[in-house]
Amino acid sequence: MNQSFEGVWTECEELFAQARTALKDLQTPQASHLARAHLNALFRATHTLKGMAAMLGFPALSQAAHRLEDLFDLVRQGRLSVTETFLETLASGIQALEDGLEGLKRGRPEPTDHLQAIRRQMGELEALALPLEGAAPNLCALLDLPASAREALSAQERLRTTAVLLEGLPVRGLLLNLDLATFDARLRAVSAALAAQGEILSTLPWEAPAGTDGITFLVLAASADLDLEALGLLPGELGSCRLLAEPSQVPLGLRKPAALAPAPREAAAPEVAFLRLPVQWVDDLEVRLQGVEQLRDQASHLLGPGQAGPAEAPLALLADMEEGLMEVQHALLQMRMVRVETLFSRLEALAKSLARDSGKPLAITFRGGDLAVERDLLGRLAEPFLHLLRNALDHGLEGPAARRSAGKPEAGTLGISAAQQGRHLCFQLQDDGRGFDLARIAARGRTLGLLGEEPSSPEALLRLVLEPGFSTREEVTELSGRGVGLDVVRSQVEALGGELHLSSEAGRGSLISLLLPLHRVVLACLKVRCGQHTFGLPLESVLRVRAGRIPLVCGAPVQELGRVVPMTSLLACLGLPAPETHPAFVLVEDGHEGIALGVDEVLGKGNVLLRSLPELARVPGIMGGAHREDGILWVLDPREAMELAGLAQARRLTHV
Repeated sequence: MNQSFEGVWTECEELFAQARTALKDLQTPQASHLARAHLNALFRATHTLKGMAAMLGFPALSQAAHRLEDLFDLVRQGRLSVTETFLETLASGIQALEDGLEGLKRGRPEPTDHLQAIRRQMGELEALALPLEGAAPNLCALLDLPASAREALSAQERLRTTAVLLEGLPVRGLLLNLDLATFDARLRAVSAALAAQGEILSTLPWEAPAGTDGITFLVLAASADLDLEALGLLPGELGSCRLLAEPSQVPLGLRKPAALAPAPREAAAPEVAFLRLPVQWVDDLEVRLQGVEQLRDQASHLLGPGQAGPAEAPLALLADMEEGLMEVQHALLQMRMVRVETLFSRLEALAKSLARDSGKPLAITFRGGDLAVERDLLGRLAEPFLHLLRNALDHGLEGPAARRSAGKPEAGTLGISAAQQGRHLCFQLQDDGRGFDLARIAARGRTLGLLGEEPSSPEALLRLVLEPGFSTREEVTELSGRGVGLDVVRSQVEALGGELHLSSEAGRGSLISLLLPLHRVVLACLKVRCGQHTFGLPLESVLRVRAGRIPLVCGAPVQELGRVVPMTSLLACLGLPAPETHPAFVLVEDGHEGIALGVDEVLGKGNVLLRSLPELARVPGIMGGAHREDGILWVLDPREAMELAGLAQARRLTHV
């Protein structure tokens, strides 16, 4: 197996474990909203397994996962109930996928159909979702229409009509009388306006009323409420609008079951995480620990009874021990770290596969692959990026013909980058596609009742696409996530303590940013004391340290490195009481800006194990903390320190 796929097998195993847990939970009687949550968890696990299988180059396994997705989708549409037969078939299907993956890991050839053993059961369930005439009540029979009109509906139209009635939406019929010369354009215009308020189920040619010219259509639409004035109808175009069927007519046996009382459950066992490491890494760590033990023995000997020697010797040994322990901490951290390039390699393979299957040429670039992040964090980012790639290929990038018409190269471009920004990791995915269709988002939002009629800002509309189940795509494709996409990305990023930001420009493309807090990192710092507090400044941002013979006055300019920079107290930056003078300052730079931070004492340089502590999440200017024997060493974020210094200077001027 190519090293670029390191860890994919483990992630697949974890997904199967999640699927089994969700399936077990689904078999327990519980409230309907909890059952839906477990069903969605099963769907997401299977959806991600489908992408993983495609990434590994196993199309039959990916297709089998897609077949199971179809069953989930039938339940979510209300066309299939969660019965014992459904759960048994589902359990067999998940087990078949897991067995198939295990066989592929052992090098066995991939079978044509991983679900061959349960093909009959799956067929029976799918048949239940599309009942034969007379075998079960036909919800299309509820439509107040002639039998010939109901029979003219296609299979897909019958399915959607049944689904919307089960979802609780009424079905209305609009009779449109259109001028023969312009009927095609007028029908498109009215249909577009109608689709903004609901779902168009079918458009049927209809017999024109006596005494009218032109051509007549009957449009079937599902909508909770219909604003006829918003359709832009011309005089004489609307023949009638009437209710054809309503949810109260659905037979009781087909309605969704009432919520069951939740059964008492035992506390879930804690999750156990495993870290797979090369043996050499463990050997190196053992050597480092042995070195620290030898230093400890030497210090114990020097400090033992009857031993006399220079006082500096134990202190030097303690310094060596501190350095050795930091090396051990660094080694332990490195065991938890992995380069972002490993994720990029997997994404590149998947992106090329998706581009080939969708017929959309793609040029993909990566930046920041050398950045090292925690293995667990990178593993948890795999699923969000799978969804982002699918959304970019399915919704964002246009096909070759559309790109040529827009004056763009046939191949779309997709850039994925990773960078460290202060106390955060920033991952970005940018494409040069059509951008988010704000008008369509707004129309869909109003249809779903998430927006009112008043105009919404672009930011508010972009936030709307992060809502659970929100999608502007009507049809289901192999690539599409069926409404499971950006909401999953948002929930997973927020579970990591991060944020998801969207921006878009019509016709130019979109940018999706994932901002995640740093959890652990070994950082070279300059340690300083200011008042009763000890701080660390990242060495990469420190340009110069200077101690004056006379006190340095805060607020006075400092001439350093050929330029003049302002000086302010480090304590003042953090909003703490600060003196007017300091005996030393540290010149800090971020980008092209610099500031002289007044401090009381420079303690020296050293490596610290930086942790992003929860209590620091909302403390401006603080990147993280490092535990010390005498307390916590607060590590400053240089960029935020610049901004806070400017505010401190402004406060000082306003009080002069």
